[in-house]
Amino acid sequence: MKESIGASWILMIVLVFIALFSGYLAFSVNYSKAFRVKDGIVERLEKYNGPNNKSLQDIADLIDEVSYTSKGKCADLFEDERLTSMGVIVGDLHPDIPASDNETYHYCLQRIKAYSPTDGQLTSSYYRVIVFFSLSLPIFDIGSSFHVDGETSNIQYPEDDYMG
Repeated sequence: MKESIGASWILMIVLVFIALFSGYLAFSVNYSKAFRVKDGIVERLEKYNGPNNKSLQDIADLIDEVSYTSKGKCADLFEDERLTSMGVIVGDLHPDIPASDNETYHYCLQRIKAYSPTDGQLTSSYYRVIVFFSLSLPIFDIGSSFHVDGETSNIQYPEDDYMG
């Protein structure tokens, strides 16, 4: 009897270790996929000088290529309500501008404009990119949503078809 109780404790420790390791592995895979998508979006926005039809189509191709399906809400993540924000659902040809409070999106963009201090003219813009990923453990009925964000470098002459 003594050995069976000791063996059950060891079995429980092993099962807990396997569950923790699997959870960490799942989190790492989802995080790396979200980071890869975020880097791809930043790269394409810089390549096409902002969010326009070409860049959004290239981003949609990237998201399909990596099988990215996570969604999240944009409205809670932007600090300044005065800046233009955009929520994008891949496959939808018309992004939401501004991002809706109760809609979930694949990724979100926010345009930050830079003006010349001498004459007040728009000189460049950069974009903040937010991508979501989630972790769910159905056995324990736990689901959490996280986000990864990044920024483009300054784009001198933005070709912005959406957030003008």
